[in-house]
Amino acid sequence: MHRSARLLLLSLIAFLPAAAQESSDPVAQALAQGDLFESKRKYELALEAYRKADKLSHHSCAQCYLKMSNIERRAGDFSSALDDTKRAIKAAGDNKTVAVQAYLARAALLAAMAGKPTDKKLKEAEEDIRQALALDPSIPVIHYDLGMVLLKQERDAEGIAELNLFLNSPHADPGDMADARRTIANPVRARTPFAPQFSFTTLEKQQISTANLRGKVVLLDFWGTWCPPCRESVPILRDLNKRFSSKGFQLIGVSSDDDEDVWKTFIAAQKMDWSEYIDLSGTVQESFKIESFPTYIVLDKDGVIRFRQSGLGPNTAGDLEDAISKALKRDSDPKLAAAAAAEVAELPKPRGEQPTVQKVIVTHVQVMTPPAQESSEQREERPIEHVPLGGIEDWTVSGNSYKNRALGMTFDFPPDWIAAKPDVLKPINEQATASAQAIVQQHPELGERVKVMAPTLVFYASRKGAGDGKRIEIPSIRITALPTPVQTLTLDSFQQTVTQMAGASSMQIAVPPAEFRVDDHLFFRADLTRATGARYYTSFVQTHAGKYFLNIELFAYSAEELQRVASCLQAISISEE
Repeated sequence: MHRSARLLLLSLIAFLPAAAQESSDPVAQALAQGDLFESKRKYELALEAYRKADKLSHHSCAQCYLKMSNIERRAGDFSSALDDTKRAIKAAGDNKTVAVQAYLARAALLAAMAGKPTDKKLKEAEEDIRQALALDPSIPVIHYDLGMVLLKQERDAEGIAELNLFLNSPHADPGDMADARRTIANPVRARTPFAPQFSFTTLEKQQISTANLRGKVVLLDFWGTWCPPCRESVPILRDLNKRFSSKGFQLIGVSSDDDEDVWKTFIAAQKMDWSEYIDLSGTVQESFKIESFPTYIVLDKDGVIRFRQSGLGPNTAGDLEDAISKALKRDSDPKLAAAAAAEVAELPKPRGEQPTVQKVIVTHVQVMTPPAQESSEQREERPIEHVPLGGIEDWTVSGNSYKNRALGMTFDFPPDWIAAKPDVLKPINEQATASAQAIVQQHPELGERVKVMAPTLVFYASRKGAGDGKRIEIPSIRITALPTPVQTLTLDSFQQTVTQMAGASSMQIAVPPAEFRVDDHLFFRADLTRATGARYYTSFVQTHAGKYFLNIELFAYSAEELQRVASCLQAISISEE
């Protein structure tokens, strides 16, 4: 899903109580089933479930069409994806929120398919973004998307003006803000972007990096054995490799597979005798912002992206041949080469080589790894913390024991970890409340149908004491509370929450939802893993505490580490009174 559409979706579903998501509606059930299949990368089954939901809704479900479009885009079927975004726009009717998602999704598809500044698809994308802007000019990312599309058309003055509007907008995404500033400084980045820094070892034990590819023309093929168009494209790639490999050209496949045996077997069977790498961590895909497969990227001799196309169509072979030929004929530009070499690496390094700050996305959470604030010895020496904030924000920590009287909860977290102080969490809660109120004000059409409530962050602890519950250290624990009028948490409603969360944040369900009890108190737990970007694992747990709904999140770098952290769940005590 395009970033703007994804953020809109997450802002509406991330903090809803499960009671609001529980439904016997057959359309909702079919959508939830599709989300589950999508989280497991069973895309054909997911598409089938979404089509079933569409039929059950009598073709009136805009979200059905958006989800179908997302699957089709991932599979490289851009034509069908575009058709479904059109249907989503029509089905959205007076629902401005969904209509904005549909317009932006269609614009993202068109921009991804465009090959040059004069491509008519860019003009169509601009028109769709302007339609979204007319529906809701308060959404910052619309100005970002419009600015980028205008710059792609070489309309620099207009594009920079839109990016400046984005930078001056409240609640703008920090990552997009950084991109916007770099693009304003050098608008050519929107049209001929430099490849991000990357480094990996291929199946053939060849070391590949941005630096050692300089001087060559490179075709990066982002693919997967699970992707039908990717499999169909192998003869095209084989022919290109045969024709150009002796002319300063290198073909590199970057696989999205998660099963090395299947990947190796397919490569051997298809005699794919070029460089291949399985991107198990997803860091290379993340750095190139790969959202659909196949995606083809041609780098020139200076490491500049000269061609990018997603999907497989009748003109793909010719387009790739033309792009490679032009890049081979283009002489290296010393200024571009110097600029490319000066690009700052943004990829997270393998564990054990972490930079001071690492960015990972967990729905709305930015994960960072700054230096430790206190040692475990210092933590044990300090007195009991107690900042009288009132209600569920009034809690104490003594040693590694947490107590919250308003929730009737006590909890022993790992003894060598450090808990964030109450006065650190309070401003985060105030900001979350303000954001929720802003969403309501910006979308009055939601009325009483959707309640957007901010959860209260009541506990955060990490091994190094870094982070604050909004910025997360791994490994860590975070607990949030949300008021709920009735205790309606069930395994079915929890299942729906997990599948929606997985689908919206590109995570996979590693251990399916199940219930467990501690001192006869009922909890529900599911384990998930992020397969793209820096890989990490999380346990998502829900339960009730009096009149509140608790979300407990555990973060770890491996499944084994996650289980060690999760052992502390057996030390939670919640009073039923």
